[in-house]
Amino acid sequence: MGRPASKNPKSEALTIRLDPKTRFILDYMARFKGQTITTVVERAILAAAANTVITRSDGYEEHHTTWQDLWDVSEGVRALEVSKVPELIPTFEEERRLSFVRNHWPFFFANEKKQHYLNHYIDVLWPRIDEFIQLHEDMKHMDYYAAGNAMLEALKNAKLSPPKWPPEPSATKGSGNFSRDLDDDIPF
Repeated sequence: MGRPASKNPKSEALTIRLDPKTRFILDYMARFKGQTITTVVERAILAAAANTVITRSDGYEEHHTTWQDLWDVSEGVRALEVSKVPELIPTFEEERRLSFVRNHWPFFFANEKKQHYLNHYIDVLWPRIDEFIQLHEDMKHMDYYAAGNAMLEALKNAKLSPPKWPPEPSATKGSGNFSRDLDDDIPF
C-alpha cells in the first residue's frame, strides 16, 4: 500500500533575501490575514500572474495567453507549451526539444496536427528527452529512426502500448507515390 497523499503537498523550496522593511511587511500581511508567510507569498504570486497576459495578433484577431494556458500537471507538457511562446524567450535547448518532439510526433501527440498531447507517453519519455535527442543526433546519418526505436522500448518497458513507428505518410499529402500520380494524369 502506498502512503496516503498529503493534504497540501509542497515539493519546492525558495530562498529569497529581503531587507528588514520588506520582511516586516511580509510578517504584517501574514498576521493580518491569519496566514503563513508561504501562503501570503503564493497568493501574491497568483495575483501578479493573473494580471500578466501575453497578447498576440495574427492579423485578424488578438490571442491572449496566461500562465493557466501553459500549465499542465505533466512537466514535459509544461515545458513544451512554454517553448512555443516566443515572448517567453525559449532557449536553444527548449527549441531543440520542441523540434525533436514535433519530428517524433507519434510519441508526444495524438495525431499529426499536434494539438493534443499524449501525457502518458510524455510522462515516461520526458525525463530522458535529452538522451533521446542526443541519440538522434549521433545516429541520424546511420539510422534515422534510432531515437524513435529507443523511445518504443522505453514505452514497452513502462507497459504502455507504443505508437506505430515510423509513422506512415499522411493520407492528406497524397498517395505518396509521386511518379504513379503523374502517370495517371498523362493522356495517351
